[in-house]
Amino acid sequence: MDYDTPIVFLHGFLGDPSDWDAVISFLPKFHCIPISLPGHGKTPFATDFTTWMPNIRSFHLVGYSLGGRLALQYAKLFPERIASLTLASSHLGLKNEEEKKKRLQVDEQWAEKLRTLSLKEFLSLWYEQPLFGHFKPDLSKRLEHDPQQLALALLHFSLAKQSYIEPKNALILVGEKDQRYRDLFPHANIIPNAAHMIHLENPLAFARILDLHIQSQLHVGKSS
Repeated sequence: MDYDTPIVFLHGFLGDPSDWDAVISFLPKFHCIPISLPGHGKTPFATDFTTWMPNIRSFHLVGYSLGGRLALQYAKLFPERIASLTLASSHLGLKNEEEKKKRLQVDEQWAEKLRTLSLKEFLSLWYEQPLFGHFKPDLSKRLEHDPQQLALALLHFSLAKQSYIEPKNALILVGEKDQRYRDLFPHANIIPNAAHMIHLENPLAFARILDLHIQSQLHVGKSS
């Protein structure tokens, strides 16, 4: 088994690299690199997220939600760098223009809340969405973000502005309790006892499936 190829992790909207700590703890043989997305933490907003990606010849790429959508776009731009792709609770893109219009309106409303409410108030509203079930993440790191930077990231990287991309040989992960994404991906790998934030709700199951996927891709590479 070749563990030399690193794993790069992209967190979701409002997240930060430490969101992956538990998953990484179950992958001790791998070199893991969690990235801070533009507009989050101390990483200033930038329209080109690829400038924040590591300059590595080849790596396994894992993204959750917004991070998964960006991972999907990155894999399309630089397929030669991607040893394997894992998309966790990640949308592939909207095909219908009317859906895109409605999504942008929703994101604009959330962005306005970021600009006008306290970050604590915004986070409370955000995690009340049915998508997250009853799970509430630790908000201490999320309270360190700059709301204005988050608003820029939310609008620029909106699902409404993303082209639909059909991934090739990607591992698709969704939560057992996330019915919306289970309907979107009926053949996805299911993370038990989890809604949308599967990497935080069941990191052990997440890490085990990811490890098996990476091993399978390595075997494919050796046999081809």
